[in-house]
Amino acid sequence: MKTLLALVVRIGLIFVCLGLGSTAGPAAFAQPGPAAPNPVLVIGGFDADHGILEKLREALDGWGYSAYSIVLPAVPSLSGAPTGSAPIAESAGAVAQAVDEIRRETGAARVDVAAHSMGGLAARHYVKFLRGGESIGTYVDFGTPNSGQSLGFLCSLFWPGCRDIAPESPFLRALNEPPAVPPGLVAYHLFSEDEGPEREPLPGAINASVQAFCPGRHVIHRDEPRDGAFQELIVSALRGGPLATGCP
Repeated sequence: MKTLLALVVRIGLIFVCLGLGSTAGPAAFAQPGPAAPNPVLVIGGFDADHGILEKLREALDGWGYSAYSIVLPAVPSLSGAPTGSAPIAESAGAVAQAVDEIRRETGAARVDVAAHSMGGLAARHYVKFLRGGESIGTYVDFGTPNSGQSLGFLCSLFWPGCRDIAPESPFLRALNEPPAVPPGLVAYHLFSEDEGPEREPLPGAINASVQAFCPGRHVIHRDEPRDGAFQELIVSALRGGPLATGCP
């Protein structure tokens, strides 16, 4: 059983993303300028590597943002369940709590989010069902399987987060009921063409692959938060666009 659990955890690292809406093309990346006034919350996905997640938070710090990061909650488990194994609606509550804490600490009216993988589903649930649209400025997800990830079926017997991320789950049907992105929310969906479900567009968002800007670039799902081109695309989105990267 421990071997099976370890295998499922490793499989979870592969979780990838989706989307539908407008698309963006290449543009030259401008050198870092004045940061947007909103602080930024970086949100990890299923079984997130906090060290990799911190690479994005540190990069945002370097660009002058007040940046924070969280991983999604895990279900209580003697064997050490991965982050993101809790129900995604519960993870959305954790996002809400983090946003509230950042607003209290900084005095900001709104917080921008840069959410990786399953983190995008949690952030979008927060916006759509927990009145998060009143507190979120710019929404950026990257590597997020917005219509689900079939690998969720493999660990759905163990963890509710896996059941929620499986295609056609009740959670995803409710989340993707139009409008997938609430009107008025500035939203971006970034993805790698090297991965699977994350390539499908998110309706109502600006959708773009890193390879549209950096042809031939190979970026696996796990490395997206620390990839320099992804980081620059995220920063350009937070600035209000256009999307751009120098492909470092």
